[in-house]
Amino acid sequence: MKTNFLYLSLLCFLSTVCLTSAAQDRPVEAARAYQAGLQALAEKKDHTALAAFQRAVKIDASYAEAHYQLGVLYGKRSQWKPAIHALQTAIKLTPDFVDAYVRLGEAYLIGTANAKDAVEPLRHALQLQRDLSRARRLLGTAYLRQNQTDAAIHHLKQAQQDSEARYLLGLAYFQAEAFTEAIPHFEAVIKRQSRHAKAHFNLGNCYLRTGKIVEGRAALRTFEKLTREEEQLATLQRLIFDNPQRLQPRYQLAELHIKRTEWELAVTELKACLTISPHDEKASELLGYTYLQTASYADALAVYGNLVEAHPKSAIYRNSLGIAYMMLKKPQQAITQFETAIRLNTTNPQFYRNLANAYREIGEAAKAKQAYQRYRSLTK
Repeated sequence: MKTNFLYLSLLCFLSTVCLTSAAQDRPVEAARAYQAGLQALAEKKDHTALAAFQRAVKIDASYAEAHYQLGVLYGKRSQWKPAIHALQTAIKLTPDFVDAYVRLGEAYLIGTANAKDAVEPLRHALQLQRDLSRARRLLGTAYLRQNQTDAAIHHLKQAQQDSEARYLLGLAYFQAEAFTEAIPHFEAVIKRQSRHAKAHFNLGNCYLRTGKIVEGRAALRTFEKLTREEEQLATLQRLIFDNPQRLQPRYQLAELHIKRTEWELAVTELKACLTISPHDEKASELLGYTYLQTASYADALAVYGNLVEAHPKSAIYRNSLGIAYMMLKKPQQAITQFETAIRLNTTNPQFYRNLANAYREIGEAAKAKQAYQRYRSLTK
């Protein structure tokens, strides 16, 4: 009897130890899952990150940071209902979680178009941290959508370093029919972002309402031009999506990006062209030009070097290769290319001007003068 009692006591003790050990291991396991999620985010593997954060909250339902990350990821997927639930859970677990309040306000405002419900979490975020310009912009937007223009102006004024907040501030004044006050804000946005179509549109209307007819018409013409460009971009992107191997729409899209000085987008598109057709002349030419415009001279040298090798009788490519050499402080190699370009085309004045600059760089004053005189004779 005594033996049975001792056995049961030992069994209960071991069970308690095992349960305690498992409970202690749970936070460690959840933390590992959470860290795996952060690593996946750093590697831009959102699907893997989502699964890791889901695992973390399943192991430990009180893991506020994991609930927050789930809310962010659900939002990126436009799954707004689970996003809101996850962010609310994070706030419930950690009542001073500032970023969770901001994200929750954004989810209501942008995800569900519920400006009214967005106000409370955004106000709470600002109570916890007053200098959050993003929260100010979102709160100002929420008030603006509810036609509470005074409250919108109050908050947007405190976030003017944000271009979108500055635009919304102009819009709030416009909505209040304070057109003169709206003008400098739209002008400031355009100074920062010259292709902000809506800013041009509203600025044009403000000018017209304040009697500046010429300025108003000019701003509206710019708006129409930018709108056409946006439509063209959308059309080309749709054509590429439908048939990714077609080069022509990719050329056109790259040229449009170049026109809009969106250099990185142009490079991405041109590299895609060269992936499809590695020796494509037009894509290479545009890519070389883009590299020169962005001061990526070593890249330009490589592109134009390949073009000259493939098309040795192209005076234009020779000249461009010479420019790349000049920008890389290699004037002697540049002279070789400029002189070859001139032999191939004796009537282009720019070739002589480039040659004159290259000779001047190496101290050949007489040759520089002769080349420059030829340049002047061709431009008369």
